Amino acid sequence: MILKARDLDAEAFDAATLDALFDAILINDVVDDTTPLPDTITLDIDARHLIGCFRISRQLWKTSGYAADLADLLNRLAQNGDLDTGERLRFKHVRAKFKHLRFAHALYDRCHRYPVVLHWMTTAMGHLQDAIKARNARAIRREVAIVRAFLTWLPQRRITHEVNRLDAADSAGFHAYVMTQIGKLRGVLDHDAVTGAEFHATRKIISRQVSFYDDLRTIAPSDEAFAMSRALAAINGLMGQMHDDLIAEKIVGTRDYHRERFAFPDAIGTRLRALADRYPPC
Repeated sequence: MILKARDLDAEAFDAATLDALFDAILINDVVDDTTPLPDTITLDIDARHLIGCFRISRQLWKTSGYAADLADLLNRLAQNGDLDTGERLRFKHVRAKFKHLRFAHALYDRCHRYPVVLHWMTTAMGHLQDAIKARNARAIRREVAIVRAFLTWLPQRRITHEVNRLDAADSAGFHAYVMTQIGKLRGVLDHDAVTGAEFHATRKIISRQVSFYDDLRTIAPSDEAFAMSRALAAINGLMGQMHDDLIAEKIVGTRDYHRERFAFPDAIGTRLRALADRYPPC
C-alpha cells in the first residue's frame, strides 16, 4: 500500500503523544537493569500499527522546526569552534529526530531501506557530532560545511519528497524483516570477535528495534512493548558507550576500526544472546 503526504497527514497525533514518544527516544540509550526481556516476543504486528508507528515518527520530525535550530547551531560552531553543554543537547535532540525517522523508513517501508538524502544528511550530522566530541577543529569545519549544504533548497526538497511517501510493509513483511535482522545478529554472535565496523552494524540492529518499540509503546501501550523498549535500550546504551570509545580510538589512530578484532564484553554479549534466544529459529 503506497501512502503519500495526504494519507500520512490524515491522522495527526496530539502534542502529548508526540512528547511521550520523544521522552522514550531520549532514554533509548539509558541502561536499565530493572526491566528484563519478556519471555516471548510477538512478531505479528497489525499493519495499522506499523503505519501508525511511521506516522508518529514522521510527525515528530516534521513538527520539530529543525532547519532554523540546526542553522543556528552551525553558525555557533563556525564562530566558536565548539558548542556549550546546552547547545550540544539541542544538537543531540535534532539528530535524534532524524535518526528516528530514518529508522522508521527501514522498519515500516516494504523495501526496508533508508531514503538516500535523508540518510546522507543524518550520517553527516553523526560525523559532525563525532568531531565535536573529539574537539577536532578541522573535522568540525569540514562537517559544518557539509551539513550546511544539506540545508539548502535542493537537498531539502529531495528530503521532503522522500518523507512524503511510504510503501507500507504488511505484517508478514515486517515479520520477515525482523527475523532477517535477528539472523544477522545470530551470525555475528557465532563468531568469537568483531571489528569496530561490525560492532557498529550490530548496534544498528538493536537501535532499529528499540526505535520500533518506542513507537509501539506510544501508540499501542502494552507491558511487552514497554519491556522490550527498556531492555533493548540497555543493550543500545552499553553498545553506544563502547562505540564512542572505539570512535575516539579510531580518531587518534590507536585502533584500526575496520580490521582490529575484539570480543563482545560480557555485559553486552550476554544480553545480545538472551535477546536472540527469545526469537524463534530463522
